[in-house]
Amino acid sequence: MTVAAANSTNSKKCMDEHRDKETGESSNSQETSEPRDIPCSSGGRSPNLGAAVMFPSAVPASPPSFISLEQLLKAAEDVSKSGFNMALAHEIAVNKDFKLQQKVSKSSFEEKVAEIFHKAFWDLLTEQLSSDPPEYSQAMVLLKEIKEILIWLLLPHNTRLKNEINEVLDLDLIEQQAERGTVDVLSYAQFIISTMARICAPARDAKIKELRQLTEIVPLYKGILETLDLMKMDMVNFTISRMRPHIQQHSIEYEQGKFKEILQSLEGLTPPVDGLKFTRLWLQNVYNEVMENYDEGEPPNSLILRRAYLKILRWKEAEYFPETLHLDHERFITLRDDLTVMVLTATVILVTYSTVGSAIQGITDFKNTLKSHVGILLADAAQCSQTDLEVKMETVGLQVAKEVNECLDKHGYTVLDKENESSLISIIKKTALEDHNVRQLIMKRVLEFLELALNTSSNLKIPPGLSSLQNELSVFAGQFLSLIRHNQAVFEEYYNNIINEAKSKK
Repeated sequence: MTVAAANSTNSKKCMDEHRDKETGESSNSQETSEPRDIPCSSGGRSPNLGAAVMFPSAVPASPPSFISLEQLLKAAEDVSKSGFNMALAHEIAVNKDFKLQQKVSKSSFEEKVAEIFHKAFWDLLTEQLSSDPPEYSQAMVLLKEIKEILIWLLLPHNTRLKNEINEVLDLDLIEQQAERGTVDVLSYAQFIISTMARICAPARDAKIKELRQLTEIVPLYKGILETLDLMKMDMVNFTISRMRPHIQQHSIEYEQGKFKEILQSLEGLTPPVDGLKFTRLWLQNVYNEVMENYDEGEPPNSLILRRAYLKILRWKEAEYFPETLHLDHERFITLRDDLTVMVLTATVILVTYSTVGSAIQGITDFKNTLKSHVGILLADAAQCSQTDLEVKMETVGLQVAKEVNECLDKHGYTVLDKENESSLISIIKKTALEDHNVRQLIMKRVLEFLELALNTSSNLKIPPGLSSLQNELSVFAGQFLSLIRHNQAVFEEYYNNIINEAKSKK
């Protein structure tokens, strides 16, 4: 396989990460029957057709994200062209943990077909090498493929090593040896492994060591190809890491241009599609909500937009999700779920300390332990139905009561009697209700903290009742702000136009 991106200017910068151990070269507001979660797939025509047409195959956001090798390499090859995939450019720009990994789906038809062909290839190679006299047609195919990969992995300056590979893996000479039946397949494998050791990343040293211990030809060459696949991914991921500053620098302008093209293409459909339909609904609804409690004339656009972003963290109507946030759809789902768990955890801790009283107030270690254990129990709380959440919160209450009594006993205090223990469990169970007063208070404080973070660059004070979750809240706020700043930089012009239009209608 040959890909232009592997030898691009950007990939030159990854030379510091590769080693040449022998030569010293560096190579290395509409009605809905009931709210639904954000992810939505329904039969028939999607109500969010604009977003569906815009982003038919957006890259998913999981740290690390997974895409196919071919997709990534094609995108990298086109990095300097206008055809560079918008979703992929966005993914690399906003996800510092983005990297390529092989996505294996053993149940897919394609994987089954590939497995059959691979088995057939290795079976034929085994048969040919075991025949008398040996045949080398499959071996020639294999050596040619390996040679191409080794050269593909080299950086432009590695001319000496490239010459060495061409000299040793001289396919014409090997063909002549095959005709005479004198091909030393094992010797070539040893040279290949030595070359791989000189150019691989340190993380692959263990694989190289394993290969050196193999003596059977077919398992050895299978291991070589598997390791070369890993080395190809290493190269591409390193190229991505070096490309990221360049992509981040130009991604805002690029995304603006591509989004404008998409909107124009939607307007040209019959009938035309409004690519900002649900973005308008989102901002208009937030504007109306802000105006209900705003007594100082017209609220600034920045205030409306901050409130709009915060609204996304509690979004439940999937079919109305704004088109301009579609590329970060999965990230906002994750943030929403993390917010739910964080608020529930803080609520449990606060009601526990308020109920139990001064006996446990100064025991810092207990608060951290309680936070950790409650967080584990509530890890999937955001996916629970109301009934299931009530059951879960009762389980949490039982665990908290148990740990409170153990803590009290350990520090010489009287444990909770049955009445107080039952009261604590009951109070914690009631926090499953979204309108629980303490839970609402914690949510309000978190949202106010995030809104302040969106509007200032100064240091922020952790809200009361959330000190035990300072690290979690800080990480959450950092992720949220990073997404919002990038999104606002790309789409602020559209947002201001929509908000100004809403103001003009008042």
